[in-house]
Amino acid sequence: MKKIVILTLLLLGLCGCTSNEKTKIIQVTCNEKDEIIEKESHAMLIDVRTKGEYEESHLKDAINIPYDEIVQKLSTNGAIDFNVPIIVYCKSGTRSNMAAEALKEEGYKNIYDLGSIDNCK
Repeated sequence: MKKIVILTLLLLGLCGCTSNEKTKIIQVTCNEKDEIIEKESHAMLIDVRTKGEYEESHLKDAINIPYDEIVQKLSTNGAIDFNVPIIVYCKSGTRSNMAAEALKEEGYKNIYDLGSIDNCK
């Protein structure tokens, strides 16, 4: 019985050592996006709209990965580090939010949502 109590206390103590820190998706302005890119040279700016929308117009240095393909493409394109800052945007903010949530669920840590491309016009 004494061993069970000691084992239980040890397990409870170990549970207290785990991190409950949750990844937050940070909403950013166009100026904040520029600051992140300037400060973090490896930051990724991702347009999560369709290929056609991207070809019509996009932000400078943005790459196009549609929101519903983002997790698959990032994990197969050379295993992007989970700590790399990722900034997503779309037309209205809906798809960028969905992409950011998918990245969060996948385990990415530095997720920024610019929302609408119009925020930078």
